[in-house]
Amino acid sequence: MTNFDILLDESHVEGFWRDGFVVLRNVINPSLVLSMEEPIKRAISSNSTDLTQLGPVVAPNSVLSDPNVPSSEGSGRFVAGTDYWISDEDFANFACESAIPQIVAQILQSGSVWLYEDSILVKEPNTAEETAFHQDLSYFHVSGEQACTVWVPLDFSSPSTGAIRFVKGSHKDLTPYRPNWFVSDEPLPNTVGERVPQIPSALVTAPTLSPGDLTIHHARTLHGASANRSTDQSRRAISIRYCGDDARYHIREGAPLKPHHETVSNGDILTHERCPKVWPRT
Repeated sequence: MTNFDILLDESHVEGFWRDGFVVLRNVINPSLVLSMEEPIKRAISSNSTDLTQLGPVVAPNSVLSDPNVPSSEGSGRFVAGTDYWISDEDFANFACESAIPQIVAQILQSGSVWLYEDSILVKEPNTAEETAFHQDLSYFHVSGEQACTVWVPLDFSSPSTGAIRFVKGSHKDLTPYRPNWFVSDEPLPNTVGERVPQIPSALVTAPTLSPGDLTIHHARTLHGASANRSTDQSRRAISIRYCGDDARYHIREGAPLKPHHETVSNGDILTHERCPKVWPRT
């Protein structure tokens, strides 16, 4: 039996599978979370000359802000990128060596956990862009029920500062939705499935979060995030995607590929060095 340093209440596991997401309060050390401030700053600034690519979170340090939005509507940027763990030890330790993988193992009810990718999501003060509703599975080249995303805030996060928001129970909808452009509900070209529908506000849950809190949502759960209307507070978050025992590679037509996806086949288990096993630790 695997020993867990952090034992979750069964209600958290039940809530995840019932609602498609769970909010966990004070489960990781806030000091550890805030220690990622400098790595995030370093990650954003290390490729500052390339901060011009618009689009989904598929490339390091993409600026997702819409250049057509007038400055009166928001002068802040929405900056994001993926796979920092590959080249940055601080991000690797956070995703692989912290308490997060063991928390995920309990929520997914999985004997093993694999890291799929990490990302940073920074909405500067006065960022007008909302994150469009989408489901992560549309971008994942995996199949299976045991796949999720962990969202870890470095700042107090509320609906007015860019809080993540969920459509409760949407993970039970097996409709394959097309991936979109992240700040727009326009689907990516050459993808298959249905367009993400308009979401009534009554179905949306947007929890307030503080450093030390995190959310975990199922890979099929529709979610997005509000604009950051604050004039003086950033909304910085680290998002990490993990997979459990039943996950298998499943290449999705039109979705952006990672380099190692060229070497795997549909149905393969996740045993590539770019998809490392992070729980249990041996």
